[in-house]
Amino acid sequence: MTEEISAKYSSDRRSEPREPSNKFHSVEMKLASLPIYLFKLKEVSANGACFMVKEGSAILKHLQVGQILNMRYHADDEKDPPEVFKSEIMHITKALENPYIGHFAVGIKLLEKQTHFSQDDFE
Repeated sequence: MTEEISAKYSSDRRSEPREPSNKFHSVEMKLASLPIYLFKLKEVSANGACFMVKEGSAILKHLQVGQILNMRYHADDEKDPPEVFKSEIMHITKALENPYIGHFAVGIKLLEKQTHFSQDDFE
């Protein structure tokens, strides 16, 4: 699976400049039959973000470019409640530079904030 991802998505697919996060610091996702995963955000833009997934992680088998998921974003300020956004996976790119060799960058686009959200939607 990781070879397919690497071959298909080895080039940089950013559509906007990225910089360190200034609003959200992490993203949480839950997929059926998997535990909740929490990833530190590495870069953000006005409408997207990127996080790193270790090569061989079980979640990689469940992520696909174009997939739309509800993801819970945690703010830098712990007093702020998490926000849930419908998010689209834009790219899965094998990291070729230190310190991220052995990881994949997963680029996501924030589509729509979910205001009426239940725990059942978070899967």
